[in-house]
Amino acid sequence: MTDSSVTFKQAFAVLKQNSERLEEQQEPDIDQLMQIVEESMQAYKVCKQRIQVVQAALTQTFESE
Repeated sequence: MTDSSVTFKQAFAVLKQNSERLEEQQEPDIDQLMQIVEESMQAYKVCKQRIQVVQAALTQTFESE
């Protein structure tokens, strides 16, 4: 998922889906937990990177005015 072709929207959807999966579980599924956590961390990194790029662009824009 750390591929640069993954969009913020796609990564956010993964986070949302995994969150919902965990909330809906009546009993924790330990066998799938690590997979969900790893997938979520990759999606989080994509989202965080995109947000940082936008923040930097906004900071640069407002500093130059």
